[in-house]
Amino acid sequence: MSADENLLVIGDTETGADGYRLCGFLAPDPVICARVGGRTYLAVSALEYGRARRQARVDELLSFEELDVLKLSRELGDGSRGLAAAAARLLRERGADSVAVPPAFGVAYADELRARGVEVRPDGGLFSRLRRTKTEEEISHIERAQRAVERSCERAVEILREARTGPGGGLFWNGETLTSEILRSEIEISLLRHGCSAKGTIVAGGAQAADPHETGSGPLRAGETIILDIFPLDRESRYHADMTRTFVKGEPQSAEIGRAYRAVLEAQEAALGMIRAGANGRDVHRRVSDILHEAGYETTVHDQKEGKPLTRGFFHGTGHGLGLEVHESPRISLADEELREGDVVTVEPGVYDPAFGGVRIEDLVVVTAEGCRNLTRFPKEEFRIP
Repeated sequence: MSADENLLVIGDTETGADGYRLCGFLAPDPVICARVGGRTYLAVSALEYGRARRQARVDELLSFEELDVLKLSRELGDGSRGLAAAAARLLRERGADSVAVPPAFGVAYADELRARGVEVRPDGGLFSRLRRTKTEEEISHIERAQRAVERSCERAVEILREARTGPGGGLFWNGETLTSEILRSEIEISLLRHGCSAKGTIVAGGAQAADPHETGSGPLRAGETIILDIFPLDRESRYHADMTRTFVKGEPQSAEIGRAYRAVLEAQEAALGMIRAGANGRDVHRRVSDILHEAGYETTVHDQKEGKPLTRGFFHGTGHGLGLEVHESPRISLADEELREGDVVTVEPGVYDPAFGGVRIEDLVVVTAEGCRNLTRFPKEEFRIP
């Protein structure tokens, strides 16, 4: 992306990754972030001005008072229109009459800007490229979050080791039934203690593990697969990490579990061996699919029927980019995307079947010129917990 492309983001930067990446300042309320002629501008309310002066990574900091945000909002009878009108003034005074905006840019903002003669061009690809290649500083933030993930997974394994099997195969820990909710809470408490917060942490056992995005609920049982997918936010840096491991407490209830685990691990290792700058994610995904298909599992590459979803076997992508959001560019899937040096991507093949549950193994890697650097240290060779 060339430095002379004009960019505009209006919105809060606590949840808006594009705005935060542009200005380096976390704000819970809407702010105006712009890049014009290679210079970055941030406009904030008086409430945020002192903090922004210390923390924002911009060339020029402006106040809402300088841009008459409150006056414009009163005149227009709408705060969103007032922000957009102020943004139009900021752009016009710097010679910009056209800007690229993120695809989720508010319609009210876009309408007001266009009414004031500013061309607004949604360009998701451009903003994806802005955040895609990670610096060493960004990678260090991700790696710190990954260590927190691993500590929380260690806590989960510790609890599963301590758990006892009761009548009918139910697990008991600390004198009560061990549920997905209890184990998830222990994982997320550990994450908080290590500076991270999480939502949507997956602790899915038995048949629930056959649904990749099922968070899991109810009692956990011995002999069944338990998928732990942990993807928190580092509260200081705002970068994410991501890791999935599959466990069975005691002896697996079916030999199919071990067979599926070995196939998924083989597929993941093959993918890790292919990842390098210049490799196409589609080729990596096809190789993973080939291995799982040869092992006897259905895949979307080999078995997808037109108009019908695949519900058993391997039916999602092999991986995705990660950074300020859990899911970013690039994708390792059927999409035709070439990997680049500095990409941070997950590698997470899986196999799913309600008959035995599911198996997914996920590592987090940095793409390098020669291959990839695995940021994940947590072991994956053994899934059984005595």
